Amino acid sequence: MLNRYPSAPLLLLALFPGTIAAQQGPPKWTTEGPSVGAKEFSLSLPLETLATKLHVEIELGGKPRRFVFDTGSPSMISKALVAELGLKVIDKASGRDSHGAVIESGIVQADLNIGGVTFRKVPMFAADLSSSEAVRCLVCDGVLGSELLPLRAWQVDLPDSKLRCNTNVRKLDHVKGAKKQRLHDFGYPHAPFLDVRFAKNATSTVMFDTGMPGIFSISPPDFEGAKRAGGVAGILSGHGSLGSSLGGQAPVRDQQRAELRSLSIGNLELGRIVASVRESPPSLVGAALLEQFVVTFDSRSGKAYFDPIHDGPRARSSFGFGLGFEGPITVSLVWEDSEAAKSGLAAGQTIDSINGEPTELSCDGIRKALLAMDGDTIELGIDGRMVRLERAPR
Repeated sequence: MLNRYPSAPLLLLALFPGTIAAQQGPPKWTTEGPSVGAKEFSLSLPLETLATKLHVEIELGGKPRRFVFDTGSPSMISKALVAELGLKVIDKASGRDSHGAVIESGIVQADLNIGGVTFRKVPMFAADLSSSEAVRCLVCDGVLGSELLPLRAWQVDLPDSKLRCNTNVRKLDHVKGAKKQRLHDFGYPHAPFLDVRFAKNATSTVMFDTGMPGIFSISPPDFEGAKRAGGVAGILSGHGSLGSSLGGQAPVRDQQRAELRSLSIGNLELGRIVASVRESPPSLVGAALLEQFVVTFDSRSGKAYFDPIHDGPRARSSFGFGLGFEGPITVSLVWEDSEAAKSGLAAGQTIDSINGEPTELSCDGIRKALLAMDGDTIELGIDGRMVRLERAPR
């Protein structure tokens, strides 16, 4: 059975450049880097996940730094690290975060040592990654973004906890015999786009965003097109915020999820999927799909490879609510008819304890809360009462 009440996304990082595209020609920094001097190279990095954020360790300024690998965003670096390293701001630009908030940022360039390979003049948005405890905890020092993808073939292998890159895609495991899909590159910041089908007469092009929790998030135009073509089996309602991003907490409002009869990425059929309805295009394929496929992006050949790891439900059942980390830890969103709603949970309620431990808006407290959301049961202390929830059956 499908997961009808998945938790709300906790933190979305996607930053879509705006002012850049309006300038007379692309800025120099979008074309002069990043680059790698070696004609042939390969690398393999340990990959750690937290709340579906993919963390890797790189070297910058002679020290190890913790970055998020995010194909749905250009590269970013914390302003604190910019100051520490004395990096020069070479330009300014604006973009929109995943909830549409405008983010103004300086642009810097830096040489990054990634798995023993030097990537030169990597352009990065200098962002305030200490704007909230959740951003500081989950993003750390910065983001390795999508402008790195055209350099060579990149592979995300969650079962083996590895991020790999190779100049020759055929030298990577999980490519031979994998489902091969067309990969689109529409220019800087070179985010990966794929063809999808919602119904016989409903197709679109969507971004693969490893920074987005969940399997799929559908844009309003794609949602309407899927409905007209008979691709929507049902609509689920909820109320609250879809989560945090660089611009802060998304607005609290009525939310919807679309139960899609069938979703296909190229020739890869995923079957019935429940997708959150986002506020603006594009639709997104998210990091949760990496739990079932090793995915390889080969921008130079315009191909993506999906190697199935195991079959099964395309989403895990949930408790029917999401967490918020702006201020105290709160209930961010509740889906109607879920066990959470029937137990009296509502968006905005402060959660005093989780599984008997007092909540704390610290990195350790956030990590404990996220780990608790992975369990089969959870007990919340809210308004002096205890609420015990079990995951909805599959």
